Amino acid sequence: MKKILLNLLILAGMSVQSNAQQWLQVKGGAGLALAQGYEGTTPGVGILGGLGYKYQIYKRLMMEGDVLFDSRALSYPTNQIDKDGFTIMTPGGGSYVQIPITIQYMIPFKKKQLIPYRVGQPQSYFFLEGGPYFAYGLSVTTYNNPDFIAPFLGTADTFTAAGLTPRKIDVGITAGIGVNFKIGENGKRFIVGARSNFGMLNIYNDDRLGKATNLALMGYVAYDINLTKREHIRHPW
Repeated sequence: MKKILLNLLILAGMSVQSNAQQWLQVKGGAGLALAQGYEGTTPGVGILGGLGYKYQIYKRLMMEGDVLFDSRALSYPTNQIDKDGFTIMTPGGGSYVQIPITIQYMIPFKKKQLIPYRVGQPQSYFFLEGGPYFAYGLSVTTYNNPDFIAPFLGTADTFTAAGLTPRKIDVGITAGIGVNFKIGENGKRFIVGARSNFGMLNIYNDDRLGKATNLALMGYVAYDINLTKREHIRHPW
């Protein structure tokens, strides 16, 4: 993870000389974590935090890459019943290093021409974003039903240690919406947004144990630090 962060900072530093606008971003948030497709799971709390790099690729298009610590807590149903007749739940979830890469489409609050104007720097704007993400699980926990596993023991179809271990790699789609506010005259900005992360890979390595994919609904705030010197031009929104 240290190498990823170092490369992100080096890329940002090398890009300062570019004419395109760039920002270093600090981001943090929380929301709802779920295991989609596994019947009976109880949603829990998810948190995220990390650094991002933003690069303007066109007057209303922005590319953003983040390196985030993403932690999720939820509960899986067991095969046991308590004295009151309710299913006993067991903790699950995971901690991931997540790298989403999104394209943002900016929608300014006001469409007008400013003279002089700075490239892609409206006072405030809405944005829509989407793109893929890759995540590596530092710690992932699921529930393996022992009553289901027992009949396979000693047979050709017995479960291997690898099959009983949750999948650490996750790949999926990130989609979101937010509002970006200008702060002062030095290019710094404040963002309030929401993202949904839809995992595409089964958390279980062996499909016989169950089907569960990661799903997170997160709200966040972020702070952008300007990395470029802007040149004044005419530009109509």
